[in-house]
Amino acid sequence: MNNNITLHNFKNKQLLFKSIAENCANKLSQQIKHLGEASFIIPGGTTPSPAFKLLSNTDLPWDKITIAQSDERWVDANHSQSNEKLTRTSLLINQAKKANYISMKNDQATPFEGEQKTNQHYQNLSSPFTITMLGMGLDGHVASLFPGAKNIIEALSLTNENLCIAINAQGCPVAGDYPDRISLTLSAILNSTTIILLITGKEKMAVIQTALEKKPTRNLPVSYILHQTETPVEIFWSE
Repeated sequence: MNNNITLHNFKNKQLLFKSIAENCANKLSQQIKHLGEASFIIPGGTTPSPAFKLLSNTDLPWDKITIAQSDERWVDANHSQSNEKLTRTSLLINQAKKANYISMKNDQATPFEGEQKTNQHYQNLSSPFTITMLGMGLDGHVASLFPGAKNIIEALSLTNENLCIAINAQGCPVAGDYPDRISLTLSAILNSTTIILLITGKEKMAVIQTALEKKPTRNLPVSYILHQTETPVEIFWSE
């Protein structure tokens, strides 16, 4: 494991979620003290929800924090599979109701038609992002950067200066019934003060170890994050 990576290992998920909430609160608070604002990129899925609920009760100047997703299914915000809907019920509650939120989904019919508008909206986030929190699938995908996605090479290219990219994940098993996605590009993810990788279970830790042992490969997109040396990566893990 390179010196750019810190592993936080916890005995149980309760300690994991408490620590990650405290870590995020401290980082956001320090950024606001220095720059007057902070940006917080968050993943979808239910895994981080307990941490978000703890964080939502934290006494922070939430009106100076802008929250946005790392990726989104191209579904309406009230859809059961919408990351935005989950965020609004798990994080944008309690004191965190005062936070600013930028939607990734817009009114265009497809993510490819909506990509430009999403990129324009994401320009309103302070840069570099204060925190980019990511989950990871057993296939090594982060955000919606799936191995086997039609335009994964473009999405992982560090010469791609766009913040967001439409993803066609048709045929990628982990994408399920909603292959039309929009995601942060790898270059946008790396333009963060800190990347937090939240994973649980022995199987996912095994994927991390495999990624660390190999050179970066689009077959394991997380490997690009683990092998770069510019942006600190903190891995929060519990069985």
